[in-house]
Amino acid sequence: MFEKRITVSVHADDELGRHRLVRQLRALPGIRVARRGEGSAAVDVLVMGRHDRDAPGTLRRMARADRAPLVVVADELGETELMAVAEYGVRSVLHGHRLTPGRLQRAVHNAAGCCPRVPISAALV
Repeated sequence: MFEKRITVSVHADDELGRHRLVRQLRALPGIRVARRGEGSAAVDVLVMGRHDRDAPGTLRRMARADRAPLVVVADELGETELMAVAEYGVRSVLHGHRLTPGRLQRAVHNAAGCCPRVPISAALV
């Protein structure tokens, strides 16, 4: 389905959540997960756990650092996180409890520019 191979960098405060997402990403065709400290990735994925106190701050720092397009995987989004997502141009938002391999793969490829853009409101459903 997807022909382009995309390098992804995963960021999270919670190491368990990070490893869980890395494992899911590595199982997807066309996606390569960069090791920590390895050059720049085509897409950054930020895992925002339920208990991450500084998730909006992390999102803000990543967006301001002029990094790769950003995909957010969140357990739940409060008003502060939703405002940050809208303000900083996050490409896709995936709810952790509704995460499937297909949704994750489409979000990464969409952020990398391999797919037609879908409005953020459609990505939230």
